[in-house]
Amino acid sequence: MTPLSTHFTLENMINSQTALRKGIDNTPSPEIINNLTNLCNTLLEPARAILNVPFMVDSGYRCPELNTAVGGSATSEHVLGHAADCIPEGLNLQECFDTLRQSNLPYDQIIFECNAWIHLGMCADGAIPRRQALTATGGPGNWHYKEVS
Repeated sequence: MTPLSTHFTLENMINSQTALRKGIDNTPSPEIINNLTNLCNTLLEPARAILNVPFMVDSGYRCPELNTAVGGSATSEHVLGHAADCIPEGLNLQECFDTLRQSNLPYDQIIFECNAWIHLGMCADGAIPRRQALTATGGPGNWHYKEVS
């Protein structure tokens, strides 16, 4: 296992059942690994500490081919290693989303997607986080986003 932070490994952040099934090589470049390390230390570890539970990473880094295969946005931050879809273990996801979006986390986007996971995204180095909170419904190719105040 290759640690990126205290509780997250490279293997957590690149694991994909879709990539395995379709034979897609989801190996990130050194630059992407650096971005994933920053994501883990800047957002995922602090979010885990705020909620005080482990996180399952449902989707972290996605190479462009994998991103297309899962129906991800053409501008997805997952492709840059700047985002992860997480499920805090044993807690109500709506309450987790509300707690995290109201925290002081430096997220660029937090999205409560399909009542099933929470997307945490950071911006590139040096950029100012938008702290945009959204809900998403629908599915690949047909996502609908609504801003949350």
